[in-house]
Amino acid sequence: MNDLLHGFGLPPLYDPANLLEKSSHLLRASIIDGLGARPIVAVKAKPDADAETLTELLYSEPVQILAEMPGWWFIISIIDGYMGWVPDSAIDEFDVLPSHRVSAPLSHVYREPDLKSAPEVVLPMGAFITLPGVSENGFSELHVGGWIYEKHVTPVGMGTADPVETAESFIGSPYLWGGRSKLGIDCSGLVQIALAAAGHRVHRDSGPQYESLGRALEVGEKPMRGDLAFFPGHVGVMVDGIHLLHANATHMMVTVDPLEDVTGWVEAEMKQKGRTGPAFLGFRRL
Repeated sequence: MNDLLHGFGLPPLYDPANLLEKSSHLLRASIIDGLGARPIVAVKAKPDADAETLTELLYSEPVQILAEMPGWWFIISIIDGYMGWVPDSAIDEFDVLPSHRVSAPLSHVYREPDLKSAPEVVLPMGAFITLPGVSENGFSELHVGGWIYEKHVTPVGMGTADPVETAESFIGSPYLWGGRSKLGIDCSGLVQIALAAAGHRVHRDSGPQYESLGRALEVGEKPMRGDLAFFPGHVGVMVDGIHLLHANATHMMVTVDPLEDVTGWVEAEMKQKGRTGPAFLGFRRL
């Protein structure tokens, strides 16, 4: 498995608290059984299209299949250990290792190496692709056919992007519970995708992210650009010492807001729901 993960350019998961072994909805995968067959597919809590979406599987992300029901497979996403149900048509056979990952927020795959050519599909940031090395007019041909703009992809294992700049490219994207793409994303999905572009493989949800990532800032230590700010059930990334970039249900999109305002919104929501405890949990720095 480690050799296969290396082939996908995936570093070890940040998991110092060993949450993969402790959480009821996470599991360490042991084999790659298939790859995501669609640009984006919802991973469901039950084998039902109307069930709650837990997360999303992106194109060619590797999975292990644990169980099946008619029309459905119960999978582990090898990216983060998340388990859930997907339609069996959403998984392809694992036949070739990827060479690149999409590094633009979204990128079209065209029928021909020409910007005026008909687009066949749009792939999200983080999708894996295999490029045999055929290039023309600034486009590269995929091994499954179609052409993608060369500047929209990065070789696997070469994540060096500034996570804040990556997160900023999602500003205005709609909020979507369980989302992990420019077409719809939630708070922890934004953090996971932004850190992945910088070469980090991290947990999917804000709670495990809080328990596993970096170090807590000490009392009196000022936050800086790139620090993560955590609240009960929420997370965002600081763009400076005052403002938070986050996918949020207040605006139903990715926005930049004063940290003080966000803390007030969380506090008001907690009071409305009769929940006690601090509205702001603290900063963590990678």
